[in-house]
Amino acid sequence: MSADGALALAVTGSNLTGDLPFSAALRRGHGAVHVAPAAPVPPGTRTDLAAMCAELCLAHGATPQQLDTVLVDVGPGSYTGLRVAITFVRFLVAFGGARAEAVDSLALLAHRGTANAAVRTNRVRALLDARRGRWHTALYGVEGERLRELEAPAAVEPAVVQQRLVDGDVLVVPAALRTVVAATASADVELVVATGLHAGELFHPGLPRCAASVDALEPRYLMGSYADG
Repeated sequence: MSADGALALAVTGSNLTGDLPFSAALRRGHGAVHVAPAAPVPPGTRTDLAAMCAELCLAHGATPQQLDTVLVDVGPGSYTGLRVAITFVRFLVAFGGARAEAVDSLALLAHRGTANAAVRTNRVRALLDARRGRWHTALYGVEGERLRELEAPAAVEPAVVQQRLVDGDVLVVPAALRTVVAATASADVELVVATGLHAGELFHPGLPRCAASVDALEPRYLMGSYADG
């Protein structure tokens, strides 16, 4: 992460919770995180990500050229949103000199579960609709405020997820999956429904992230074969 005084931008186009097609956040050093937009937008609305980031920088006395670090979640998620967001980050890295750090979108979703769960948990599982009768999922262990991957992301049938559940698990899902997951969960689990997940959450130090070159920044789509399990 960026050092004291360094300027960092976070962007997301994965639209994990279905209500923020694009989001951006800005932070200088370890100061306050400024998020745009800060609230869900009307369905079907998709703002210009580059313009959003430029306006966010301008509002806080910075320019995109001054960025030291750019954080981005790389999927799974919205096909269009991921393409736009990752292309934008590639541009900043290639032509602006910023350093990129990538986060798996399922880890971002899982972290929401650690923050919103009613009880302390050691295991949190993120779920997204992978289409074709499958759920996209990954399992994380919770160590203090940090997440550690216990089960790699994969797109599997719901029955496989059910077999892997244990009592005490926290399941984190978007609102669109609430009903079907609640009806099929086969263990004593807590269901956390995530809404309004925004780019500012990428700054949390507990998220697993890795440095990424322009070539390594590849979107992971919901129906992508990379995660077939």
